[in-house]
Amino acid sequence: MIYKFSLIEKILLSNDIIPHPLADASSSVGLALALGSAVKLKIADQLSLDFKEVKQIANGAQVSEVGAELILDCLDALGYVKKKGSMYAFTKRGDKNLSSQSPYNFRYFILFCNHLFQSFLHLDETIRTGKRPSSHTLEQKTTYEWELFSRAMIDISRTNYREVAGKIPVAKIASSMLDLGGSHGLYSIELCKRNPHLNASIVDLLPVEKYAAECIEKFNAAKRVSFFPADFMKDELPDEVDIVLAFNIIHGFNLSENEFLAKKVFNLLNEGGMYVILDQVQGIGGSSQLSEATTSFMALNLLHQAGGKTYSKAEIDSFTAKAGFRKTELKKLRAPGFGLVICYK
Repeated sequence: MIYKFSLIEKILLSNDIIPHPLADASSSVGLALALGSAVKLKIADQLSLDFKEVKQIANGAQVSEVGAELILDCLDALGYVKKKGSMYAFTKRGDKNLSSQSPYNFRYFILFCNHLFQSFLHLDETIRTGKRPSSHTLEQKTTYEWELFSRAMIDISRTNYREVAGKIPVAKIASSMLDLGGSHGLYSIELCKRNPHLNASIVDLLPVEKYAAECIEKFNAAKRVSFFPADFMKDELPDEVDIVLAFNIIHGFNLSENEFLAKKVFNLLNEGGMYVILDQVQGIGGSSQLSEATTSFMALNLLHQAGGKTYSKAEIDSFTAKAGFRKTELKKLRAPGFGLVICYK
């Protein structure tokens, strides 16, 4: 993210003397693609905290010297590298987020976003028709696309699974939990770690079982966290559970589908159980333009990719109340535009 502006730039931007489309319609998109190319073409793999000549970086990545230099200059503008003459090195931010050796890198998320951008060439058609292209279906995902998606979701979840788990009031009598579309299961693993009486089942499709298994093994959680292969919208699920998680799920469905899901969850839950929704929530950020940009872009992206949208707290309250839930509670997360909605049976 371009995060440093001079005082003059701030004044000119705030008064629209520097036209915002210069960045919004050109450099932002281009810089995002440059970031993806840095990872995909292994230019980032040649970097460390020590300075290295651009020629050496280009040779290591087997790309042109002129191309490598232009990509590196983009990374410099974004704050991921620093430049000294014809030499480049990671900044601390670049080393953390782009190095393959960093346990906190965002490489899969970056590649996933670049993959999504390809479909935006057909966004006009989605806007004209009001529905996603028929080609965007789960059944047509390749093994590579499942990996990109699953590992990108791990990248994101690593940033907040502890924060999220700390905001969910798990009752001491709660013993069973379903994690709908839980993929990697990091949230379930953390909740079970914090609540020794709790056991969880990750309910998701078979192509993501591999990634759940990796996380379960990594955190030594196999005794209390398992994988349940199913389509939670179509298949019969275990009932008499105390907690159901639906994290980054409702945004993929339209209103009637969410009404159906809420009713299904309500029937699975024990009395006093919780339906916990994590998602982008419209209006959660007040006057924050970053929060509004997050929820607005995600709504557009979700319509285009999955036929869904983002919802306001009032809309969530409407379909959960219709299902029978007696009250809901909204908890903001640190990430702009994101929140938890806890629904009580």
